[in-house]
Amino acid sequence: MAVLALDHVNIRTADVPGTAAFFRDVLGLRAAPAPGVKTIEAACWIYDPADRPIIHIGPVRATYPSDGAHPFAAAHGGGAVHHVALECDDLAGMRERLAAGGHAYTLNDIPQIGLTQLFVAEANGILLELNFRG
Repeated sequence: MAVLALDHVNIRTADVPGTAAFFRDVLGLRAAPAPGVKTIEAACWIYDPADRPIIHIGPVRATYPSDGAHPFAAAHGGGAVHHVALECDDLAGMRERLAAGGHAYTLNDIPQIGLTQLFVAEANGILLELNFRG
């Protein structure tokens, strides 16, 4: 079992188009509507030069598969980073490791893109999205 890479950062904001414009216009990254959304104004993914969606931008009141177990509340003055996602391998090994450590997690499958996610909060309450492809 190994963490392979940082997958993406999710930002919840009251100004999705303005935040997307910064990454697109200031940093020169490609912006596109998030999967299942029609416009950047509703939700946006920002892509790196290798065409990986490294920044996900959504509205503050958006719902995510992890919200039932890990409700989101923006911290005053602390920004609005919702979670950190890590690309991983060995889904079965990770589930065993989490269970052995007594860590509750939420499983989410997205078969359309061959992705299984585990959402788990670490000891300080930071939500991690562990992504397993294939």
